[in-house]
Amino acid sequence: MRLRTLPSRHFLGIAAVAALAALDLQPAHALTATATFQVTATVLKACAVSTPATLAFGAYTPSTPTPTTGTTTFNVTCTVGTAYSVGLNAGTGTGASVTNRLMTSATAAVGNNTLGYGLFKDSGYATNWDNSVSASDYTGTGSTQPFTIYGAIPAGQYAAGPATDYADTIVLLLTY
Repeated sequence: MRLRTLPSRHFLGIAAVAALAALDLQPAHALTATATFQVTATVLKACAVSTPATLAFGAYTPSTPTPTTGTTTFNVTCTVGTAYSVGLNAGTGTGASVTNRLMTSATAAVGNNTLGYGLFKDSGYATNWDNSVSASDYTGTGSTQPFTIYGAIPAGQYAAGPATDYADTIVLLLTY
């Protein structure tokens, strides 16, 4: 009986490496396909306004020869190119108008419980701040635009009864 000899493991390893080397292996390439698509949006005109702080005139003395003045500020931010206007209404004083606003006192004697004042766009108190709704006074820049409201109580209002609670409420209207 003849014994067959099996090749050694070492020989099999060398043979396997030689067989792989003989193969013409190419690196694997991934295949791809591409497509494109659009991304769109419509930007609508928009504006935002901050709330002004209280315009506090402080103490008013009718005999002072010059008006008592005060200021408050607010900001408007509108999309680029958006036309807008800022109006201030007449307030809540009975008989008030945008050219003659009236603060009212609940504790001063009736008939002597109003105090006239004005609101202006400029520090020279020349341009009255009316209730404009034209939406064409200003143009948005995309950035915050600051505004100052200049207030003045004319001198010589002796008919106003002494009181510490003269007040009015103004509505700021941003139209765009």
